[in-house]
Amino acid sequence: MTSSGGKSVIPFYGAISAAKASLESHVRQLSSELGEMEISVNSIMAGVTDTPALRKIPGNVSMIEVARRKNPRKRLTTPEDIAKVISVLCREGGEWISGGIIHADGGEEIVNYVGQGGEVI
Repeated sequence: MTSSGGKSVIPFYGAISAAKASLESHVRQLSSELGEMEISVNSIMAGVTDTPALRKIPGNVSMIEVARRKNPRKRLTTPEDIAKVISVLCREGGEWISGGIIHADGGEEIVNYVGQGGEVI
C-alpha cells in the first residue's frame, strides 16, 4: 500500500512519505527482476481511508474533510474498495499488470485543488 505522500508533501507525514517513496521504487525494481519468473509486483495507492493508522497522524480530521471534498464520488475510500481492486488483479489476465502504482481512490488523486467553499476547481 502506498499513498500520495510518496510524491507529495503532506504535513506531519515525513517518515511515512519516505517509506512510501521507497516502496514505489522497490515495486518497479522487483517487477523488473521477478518478471522472468512470471511474478507480478504492484502497489495500491488508496485514497484517504479512515483507519486506526490514519487517526494517529496529526491533522487527520482535516485530511478526511479535504478528501471528501476532493473525491469525485464525495466519499472516502473504504477497505472494501481496496479489496475489490486487489481481487481484479487476482483474476485471469491480472498477472500482466506489473510494476504499477494502481490508483484505487475513486479519482481522488486527479483532483488538484479544492476551493475554500468546497468547490472543485
